[in-house]
Amino acid sequence: MVRVKEDQELEFELQELYLTGKQWLSDIAFLEEELRFLMELMGKFAIPLPGSGQQRKQQDMMEALSLREAAHTELKQEVLIYMNKLEPLIVEPDTRISLQLVEDYMLLKGKVENALLDLKSIKYACINVYRMHQ
Repeated sequence: MVRVKEDQELEFELQELYLTGKQWLSDIAFLEEELRFLMELMGKFAIPLPGSGQQRKQQDMMEALSLREAAHTELKQEVLIYMNKLEPLIVEPDTRISLQLVEDYMLLKGKVENALLDLKSIKYACINVYRMHQ
């Protein structure tokens, strides 16, 4: 473990991690807004006749969107917790850090990147459902 204030480069890196956390929160806000839009779009479709495969696909898509919305809310909380861990490391002079901070960063980075990629695939799926309604 290293004392934070003894190493200005480390302090700078911690501030960068904090700013990265703010960027992740911005990305998650974008994801949430896109999901709201897609849910609204899917809700505007006329409900297909029962028994047609379209009704099931539309229901499946709405469920998938709802699951992702919940996952994004959870991810947002994880990022906030991470940022709360960083704040005392930046501000308080005698705070010690551990490698868990790096592990948490890598885990969150992967989760945010996967959520962004997942949004792209869900958009394509929504577009396909939309095309089937036309």
